[in-house]
Amino acid sequence: MRDFDRFGMPLMTRDQDWFGRQLMPYWRDADHSIMHVGNEVKEVVNDEKKFAVELDVSHFKPEELEVHLEGRDLTIEGKHEEKSDHGFIKRSFVRRWALPEDCDLDAVHTQLTDVGHLCIEAPKTGQHTNRRTLPIMPAPKKK
Repeated sequence: MRDFDRFGMPLMTRDQDWFGRQLMPYWRDADHSIMHVGNEVKEVVNDEKKFAVELDVSHFKPEELEVHLEGRDLTIEGKHEEKSDHGFIKRSFVRRWALPEDCDLDAVHTQLTDVGHLCIEAPKTGQHTNRRTLPIMPAPKKK
């Protein structure tokens, strides 16, 4: 005999996962190996020498990737489309970072490894541009 809650839904027990068996069979049986596409940031380094980002883009060809630098905003985009007799696959991602103030923007470079890791590195000059210390002022007293 099944137990039901006050809304008429079966109660979850260890041996009776009604939700998982009845409502989610497609999700459970899906191929989850591609769900990390563009989401897996392997490493981010921000030390006194450099700012570096490494992404797993192994599901993309080099011509499907773009890296843009607008001011200090670094944007990485990947777009993949694949057509076959049985369907259509489309993957895309966009990742953005703001480069630190002391990065040398002219020396930013990218590398794509043979295992599909995209590495972007920006060496630091050690000089902060347009940086100043702001005094902390007391707030006016409320009446």
